[in-house]
Amino acid sequence: MEKRAKTQFWLEFFTDGLSLAAGFAIAFTLLKLTSDRIDYFLLGQWFEYYFLLLIAYVSTFLLFHTSIDIHQRNRAVEIVNILKNNTLVFLVFLALLLLFKNELMIIRRLYVTSFAFYLAFTAIARYYLKRWLTGSFSEQRSKIASYVGVLTTKDRAESFVEELKKDWSIKVTGIALLDNFVENGRFVFDKELEFGLDNERTKIATKNRIKFPHIICEDIPVIATDIRFLDWIRSTPLDEVFINLPYEYSEDVSEIVEELENMGVTVHLNVPVLDNMLTESNFDNINCKMYAGYPVATFAPAIHSSAGLALKRFLDVVLSIIGIILSVPIIAIVAIPLLIESPGPLLFKQERVGQNGRIFKIYKLRSMYKNAEKRKAELMKHNKMDGLMFKMDNDPRITKVGRIIRKLSIDELPQFINVLKGDMSLIGTRPPTVKEFEQYENRHKRRLSMRPGITGMWQVSGRSDIVDFEEVVKLDCEYIDNWSTTLDIKIFFKTIKVVLTHKGAE
Repeated sequence: MEKRAKTQFWLEFFTDGLSLAAGFAIAFTLLKLTSDRIDYFLLGQWFEYYFLLLIAYVSTFLLFHTSIDIHQRNRAVEIVNILKNNTLVFLVFLALLLLFKNELMIIRRLYVTSFAFYLAFTAIARYYLKRWLTGSFSEQRSKIASYVGVLTTKDRAESFVEELKKDWSIKVTGIALLDNFVENGRFVFDKELEFGLDNERTKIATKNRIKFPHIICEDIPVIATDIRFLDWIRSTPLDEVFINLPYEYSEDVSEIVEELENMGVTVHLNVPVLDNMLTESNFDNINCKMYAGYPVATFAPAIHSSAGLALKRFLDVVLSIIGIILSVPIIAIVAIPLLIESPGPLLFKQERVGQNGRIFKIYKLRSMYKNAEKRKAELMKHNKMDGLMFKMDNDPRITKVGRIIRKLSIDELPQFINVLKGDMSLIGTRPPTVKEFEQYENRHKRRLSMRPGITGMWQVSGRSDIVDFEEVVKLDCEYIDNWSTTLDIKIFFKTIKVVLTHKGAE
């Protein structure tokens, strides 16, 4: 939920920030008591020192904060998360100290001691924050949580409420079981259905009603089973109401929703058609929003933060410019023997398929003879790939120099131009040829839901050693589903290792 995500984000931000401040305060105090070195520095230098620390903390937290709900993070995940984030804060801090040449960086004891205290305080603070938020301290939980009521039926109540209870941002205070409004499996709201009225339907409902007291999930009471649920909502403190009923048409529940809206209560309504679709779908990322005056449900196999994607593009631009500058002398050196062996254009241009089917021209150093594409058809029988890619051992179309630059991945250097143009990213999935793409099944296209990259999960997991196209798709989809800035950094350094060792290169 948006409220839960925002609340958790800011609570963790301030908790970690206070841990950082406490760590530096204690480290400073200990240093002050045991050494007089800190007296030699000016107030302005101290101000700059802590300002750079603030920048390092805020930027690192915003970029690398985990979106995993605190309830789902076990002890191991939490410890790894703390080690990673805290280490990144101090590495960025050190880089800023060196960049601004702050003289306080020579006090290594302050830096190391504050880092140790920061780790310890963050671990303790996160532990108690998690206990507080997830309800171990029930009194505190009730002060921060939204009070919630549930309108549902007996067969849905227990499993639904059990899942709601896992959300630390809400406190379920009562349930109304509305089975009496269900006829032939369909919920139909009728305001006349109140016990005491003299009609046949009321008599049947009275006979079948649930006897009080009734408890769901051990501690959640059933408040009502008839029209009196509206009196309960009206008279009790409730911030939100969840409606989970087997209705077929909007008019079946519209009157209830309108009544609750008039009371100023936030309403969460299940949508049966979405229930059925999500049951059959492999993905559960769904967002409902108003577009052009219409309520629209958005399904997505993977949801990535806009801030993270913006950072990815920023790094692509900066690093591709650096890459182009560094590539020019290398290309100039290999161009002479390459053109002597095989006269023709230096660059090879080919139409490739990019993000979600966009066509672009990829640039590579030409490593094959000029008639390579025409000869591909006759060589297809030697294809060692199982699926919609072409690879063969000792490809006769590759020149001697081309074989060397392929082994060293020098032929990929012009793709920095594609990255700068925005057709590709440094890290991504392999862009297929148009012919390969035309043979794709629907499920294969998902590997193109992000910008293709110069390198990626497939390239650092074996490259030419992988001969099954389905394995390539699996690795690409794994990258897309689990994408993060941290994952890109890991792949970047693995790529350097692969290039240096020539593992899987052809």
